[in-house]
Amino acid sequence: MKALSTKERTRRRPSDKVLNVLAALVGLVTLAAGIAWLIYKWRVDLEVPYFAIPLVLTVPVIAAAAFRSFWD
Repeated sequence: MKALSTKERTRRRPSDKVLNVLAALVGLVTLAAGIAWLIYKWRVDLEVPYFAIPLVLTVPVIAAAAFRSFWD
């Protein structure tokens, strides 16, 4: 069996523009999910979980950065 060279083993990296757009989309989807959860909890429990508001605002940034760093 033929051994793979270093060039063949490396994974193809998308361009920076594509990575930035995908990271922004991941962040927006995560933010939308968090806001939807807050609205759901507000409608069902008739109370806003105030401890979760900072998390809903910061987790999308963490998710986008983690997605972006997957290729770095």
